[in-house]
Amino acid sequence: MSLRTPESSRRVVRDEDRFWFDTNGFLILRNVFDDREIEAMNRSIDARVRDPATERKGNLRLTKTGGPLSGDGTTGRRDVAGFLGWPKGEREPFRKVLAHEKLIPYVHEFVGIGYRLDHNPLCIAQDPGAEGFEFHGGSTLDDGRWNWPLAYQYAQGQIRNNLLAVAVPLTDVKEGEGGFVIVRGSHKSNFAAPASVKRYENGVEHGYAPALNAGDAVLFSEATTHGTLAWKGAKQRRTLIYRFAPATAAYGRGYKDSWPSEWLEGTNDAQRAVLEPPYHPRLDRHAVADDGVNVIKPAPREEFKVNFDEKVFKSKYF
Repeated sequence: MSLRTPESSRRVVRDEDRFWFDTNGFLILRNVFDDREIEAMNRSIDARVRDPATERKGNLRLTKTGGPLSGDGTTGRRDVAGFLGWPKGEREPFRKVLAHEKLIPYVHEFVGIGYRLDHNPLCIAQDPGAEGFEFHGGSTLDDGRWNWPLAYQYAQGQIRNNLLAVAVPLTDVKEGEGGFVIVRGSHKSNFAAPASVKRYENGVEHGYAPALNAGDAVLFSEATTHGTLAWKGAKQRRTLIYRFAPATAAYGRGYKDSWPSEWLEGTNDAQRAVLEPPYHPRLDRHAVADDGVNVIKPAPREEFKVNFDEKVFKSKYF
């Protein structure tokens, strides 16, 4: 793994970034996280990843027995979660992903200002021989209907994803080792992926599995068909997965009325803004600013409207 040091300057979304994301449905950003951040996250994962409860066994497996994604047929994928609420001293680098200054311009560009954390984030770990995950996501449901909860759209000069994934590899991935795989351009497909494609039995030449370094970030629309190849590397592969949605949208239900209290304890204003439940920015929603520290505050609602809502709805908000 090459040595990386923190960069103070924020990144700017380029025309090339927009073009490739719109064309392919994903974008790879190199060297987003430095070695210290990656090492800290790996230390915390080390302490938990061998818990037997993390491994997907039996009916929790994600692939067809004997299929091209099933690996050695025995070793299951490991899932580790809850790190936003881990003890102080461990949780900080994981929380930084919520409002990382090098990611914010891209999440604003692809999701919108006021973006929020959807799904519980997790760390996916694959030991040598571990199974992958059949292709999923996609723009079109199996019955041919458009998959609106995951949809990608471009209109009036704006890119919008109803659900954007941010994958952060914590270990290097060499070409041919397996891991993350995606079908370029499938976020615009008008046809559902056939079962043979989802199982990686057909059209394997269309699956792109990029070489990645620990500290890179892969931003992809959940409308882009993607999966995981069985792991052929000699060491455990680890990747963090976060999913972000527009301010008014929700797919996951983990937040309920609020995320767990231990997730919120000690968060800064920017991180807390990303952890808000779904509602429109004009209803006093704070949005993370580009620097990842400050927040953008909307103009306050007129007092007469608030007073009316309190009388009618018994609440400040309708």
